[in-house]
Amino acid sequence: MKILMIALHYHGYTEAIAEELRLLGHEVRLHDLQPRDLVMRALRVTAPKLWQARLNKHHSTILKAERGWAADLVLFIQAHQMSHTNFERFRIAFPSARFALYNWDSLANHDYLDKAQYFDTIQTFDPDDAERHGFLYLPLFASRQFQDVPNRVKNRRSVYFVGNIVNPKRYTALDNFRRFCADHEISFRLYMACTPVVRRKLARQKISASGLAHGSIDVAEFRDMLETSHAVFDFANHAQSGYTMRIFENLCGGKKIITNNRRIERETFFSPDRILVLPNDGQYESVPDFLDIPIEHPQERFSHYTIQAFAVHLTDGTGHDNPSHGVER
Repeated sequence: MKILMIALHYHGYTEAIAEELRLLGHEVRLHDLQPRDLVMRALRVTAPKLWQARLNKHHSTILKAERGWAADLVLFIQAHQMSHTNFERFRIAFPSARFALYNWDSLANHDYLDKAQYFDTIQTFDPDDAERHGFLYLPLFASRQFQDVPNRVKNRRSVYFVGNIVNPKRYTALDNFRRFCADHEISFRLYMACTPVVRRKLARQKISASGLAHGSIDVAEFRDMLETSHAVFDFANHAQSGYTMRIFENLCGGKKIITNNRRIERETFFSPDRILVLPNDGQYESVPDFLDIPIEHPQERFSHYTIQAFAVHLTDGTGHDNPSHGVER
């Protein structure tokens, strides 16, 4: 299959998906949905109209470069940034192709419903969005590098966190958990990436933040934290029901998971020996006992949630747990 893939760059995951599709035998041409240069990042904040104009031109450039290629599938990962005009141009340029959209963000964070008309198939990582709008539910995945992770855990009471501080609430939750761990002899390693915008929000709320980092974590450091920790701390965004990459990287890596996402209890992979759902944010009293309880089936690696399985569903246009769930448009 010939696949034209237009995707929002995110920590190398889009490139990993494209490579997985190639391993399946597909011919893939990958383009960034949004330019990553510093000028565009600045314009988005300081001059949004100019940013949108440049973004429209970027999409027109992609269309010009690929027009005439006989794509079988035009695959978007995220879509709310593209204008209606450019979507219409893409549909005209590729009249025989199936148009598919995958979203790894919720409608509450980025509303893309007005773009749904341009797609034959829509898949989302958010189960609530899938149920409400008849989309196909396809959760995120564990990349190959996070499958069959070596176990170098020496201390059961060891937890880690790697992620972005997207708002002051997440920082406060992590800081509270850090204090809890210190009081209960739990090792807690964390990497908190934080943008200047969120740093200013923290300062305005008079939150004296410590341990914040610039940019993404080094892969080797991430691997070390994963391999040597018994559990991961996952503080989910309450505006979404979808599960983060952290859930599946640790599920497939044989780790325990501490999360505030209560919906996870409804999933087939849930088991109380492997996943602890916090009763409320800030209530961590059950964590020590949870860490001490052995995982009942420690060798299980959940192959349904690997990037290999994800790539198949992505091209087939099917959902994860139930291929008949949702509708094709």
